[in-house]
Amino acid sequence: MKLRLLLLLFCFTTLLGKGYTSTAQTLSLSIEYFSERIDLQYHSSMLIPQQVSISEKSMVSFYKSLEKTNYQVFIESIQQKKEQFNLNDWLTYTLLNEALSSIFDQRQLTRKKLTTWFLLSKLGFDTRLTYLDREVNIYAYSRDEVFEVPMIEDKGRKFVNLTGIREKVKMNKPLYLLNFSPNPKGTSFSFYLNELPELSPELVEQKYLFPYRDSVYQLIIKADKTIRDIMLAYPIFAEDKYLEVPFSKALSNSLLPQLEQLLVDRSEKEKLELLAAFTRSSFDYREDKKVFGKSKPMIADELFHYPYSDCEDRSALYYSLVKQLVDLPMVIVAFSDHLTVGVATQELKGTAISYRGKKYYICDPTGPANSSVVGEFPQGYERKSFHIIGSYK
Repeated sequence: MKLRLLLLLFCFTTLLGKGYTSTAQTLSLSIEYFSERIDLQYHSSMLIPQQVSISEKSMVSFYKSLEKTNYQVFIESIQQKKEQFNLNDWLTYTLLNEALSSIFDQRQLTRKKLTTWFLLSKLGFDTRLTYLDREVNIYAYSRDEVFEVPMIEDKGRKFVNLTGIREKVKMNKPLYLLNFSPNPKGTSFSFYLNELPELSPELVEQKYLFPYRDSVYQLIIKADKTIRDIMLAYPIFAEDKYLEVPFSKALSNSLLPQLEQLLVDRSEKEKLELLAAFTRSSFDYREDKKVFGKSKPMIADELFHYPYSDCEDRSALYYSLVKQLVDLPMVIVAFSDHLTVGVATQELKGTAISYRGKKYYICDPTGPANSSVVGEFPQGYERKSFHIIGSYK
């Protein structure tokens, strides 16, 4: 009798597939997610044997069959990791996607996508599904500005093609919209990074030299490679939101104390000059298209992982530095082909930008290199029109 029981348990475990273990009906899997090894649980009932085809009737039926399973085990596991690692909606989706890629092989791609759509809906999002021939696309309602991603509108809401971000789906491709909305009052899916995730850091050390007045200063920075890896595959979002992304803990602990020491006993003007000297002279300038072959806006952390950067990237760094170390009101100033930062201070003179009752003076983080002059419009932009696309305080 004991031998027979052991054989039955062995058969059940073997059927689960390589790399999986079971406790009763709860299965475990372990995946690599950037710098982490993450363990998740799901219930075996989610692996429903029902056949599915890319047709409205079959896909809706598959969704309703999943509702009868114990999918909550997986939902709770994902939510626990979301809280543990401080993941936003996009990063939670990528974790979910990686986990399901471990459960379903390439021959089960449709089943995987439909399960992803189902779980996103159960996580509280308003989702849509489009399909054509063998293609299935998952959409989520979002109020965020994202670019170079297929979108649709339905019932006054904008839906972003999440599948298209990873699979490079063609823009404006005609597709059928599934006549089934599982969670029409669901919440908005967010791409913005109000905080960076708290994954294990992979530190890399860099040395930077920059001149200010009659001295040359050296900074030795430890930056987190994990943040670079996250942003490499991140969809492009609103330009001003890159400037609002805070430093990672690794960069804050490495960069800020060194600069803070250099700013001791200096006036506001001198602080703004020194920070501008750092952003202008520590990095080589080159436009995104020459380096990456496409637009590649960066958050402040990313500058420390690439030999080149442009005006958008340096504005993100300068904006964060002034916020953290000087704490003065700022505006993000967008010309048609240049991004820069204006700071409200009584210690600068010259041409000011008036905005909501304050006067802001341009402190351009990009150039000229080896210069620390602030308070002046960039050369050639004195008479050009601009827009204020964001502000601090």
